[in-house]
Amino acid sequence: MGKINDLSQGNMGEVWAAIKKLQYSTSQNNMAVGRGGVTVYGGGGITIENGGLYVNGSATINGVLEAAGTINMTGTFTATGEVNLNGPTDIAGNTTVTGDFTVTGPTSLDGTTEITGDTTVTGTFDVDGPMTTTGTLDVEGVTTLKNDLNVTTGKIKAGGLTIDPAASGGSLVFAGGGGVQGTSGVTVVKGFGNAGLITDTNASLFSAGMSLDVTPGAVVINGGPLRIPGMTYQAGGANVRYDASTGQLHYTT
Repeated sequence: MGKINDLSQGNMGEVWAAIKKLQYSTSQNNMAVGRGGVTVYGGGGITIENGGLYVNGSATINGVLEAAGTINMTGTFTATGEVNLNGPTDIAGNTTVTGDFTVTGPTSLDGTTEITGDTTVTGTFDVDGPMTTTGTLDVEGVTTLKNDLNVTTGKIKAGGLTIDPAASGGSLVFAGGGGVQGTSGVTVVKGFGNAGLITDTNASLFSAGMSLDVTPGAVVINGGPLRIPGMTYQAGGANVRYDASTGQLHYTT
C-alpha cells in the first residue's frame, strides 16, 4: 500500500528533526580531511586532552614549537637553524645540528657523539672516562696533574729542556749543551764532549786529558798534575810529602 501525503499539513516537522539530528551529531569523532585541509585562524587552537597527535608524514612548523613536557625521540633529529634547549635534555639517538646549538640546562648524551666543527667550552669540562686526542692539544692555562704522566713514545719538552725516555734508558738534555742520562745502573753527566760516571760506590769525572776517580778510601787523579792555585806557606807547619811508590800524598811535622 502506498504512502498517502496529507496536503493539509506541511513538512516542517521533518526539517526540525533533521536540524536536531545535525545539532547533536558527533561526526568529527571519525572524519577524514582531504586536499582542502583544516585551517584554524583568528587566535583559535586545537586542544588534545586525553588523546594523541600522530603524524605519519611530515609536520612543518614555521613559528615556535614549545614543549613543556618530555620529548622522546628514537629516530634522527636534524636541525639546520638555531636550537635552544633550556631544560634537561636526554638524547639517545643520532642528532645532527648544522646551525647554532645552545643548551643552558643539564644535558645527557647516552650514545655516540661526533663533533666535526669547532667546540668552545667556557665552563668546567669534566671527563670521567678515557679521552683520546689524535690531534694537537694546546693548553694555555695552568695544568694540574694529580696522577702519573706516562709517555710511551715521543719526548717531553719544556722550553730548551728535553726529556727523552727512550734514549740510553732515559736522558735529560739541556738547551745550552750537555745533559744527564742513566744506563746499566750508572748515571752519566755530559757536557760539551766531557762525561762523568756516578754510581753508588764510586765516581769518575772526565775532562780533556785527565780523569778523577773517587773510590771508597781514595781519590785518584789520572793524566795530569794536581795543582792548587793560591796555596799559602806557613813556616813551622806540617809538610806534604809525595810517595812515588804509591802515588799518595802524606804530611809530616
